[in-house]
Amino acid sequence: MAGKIGTAVAKEIREAVPPTVFFLVLFHMLGLTKAVALSDYSFTALRAVGATVGALIVAKAILVVEALPLARLFSRRRLAQVVWKTLLYSAMALLFHLAEELIPLAWKHGGLAAGIGAMSNEIVWPLFAVLSLWVVGGLFLYCLAAELVSAIGPRRVRELLFGVSSG
Repeated sequence: MAGKIGTAVAKEIREAVPPTVFFLVLFHMLGLTKAVALSDYSFTALRAVGATVGALIVAKAILVVEALPLARLFSRRRLAQVVWKTLLYSAMALLFHLAEELIPLAWKHGGLAAGIGAMSNEIVWPLFAVLSLWVVGGLFLYCLAAELVSAIGPRRVRELLFGVSSG
């Protein structure tokens, strides 16, 4: 019993590492971009923690979406599958991005309703849209890379990228 649980946990961790690393880098880059765009040149610990937690949440969301039959709707057509998964992941990422903006406003204004009311005035919507586009682009690249690895296999990818045979 303990061996099965350990195997399941190890499998889950193995599957979570690639999206976590990918989105950790992407979200830290987006946080830095946002800081520069808003002329706030400090990269605070809170911002770094937010990016890290965001990466973990999106990575877990990817694993959840992958477990749904809906995620394999276009499994016989690879490009359609990439676009479909990008759309699914993007919907989740957009919800996370909105929540990321809403939580500080709700805290600042004393409640969820007040935070939602303040969103229209306090969020820089063009910046929000551009950062969302970068997330969608990153998700597309992630989905494309995952589909390529699935098609040619991880061993072949390591050989192509690092020039060494792993086996």
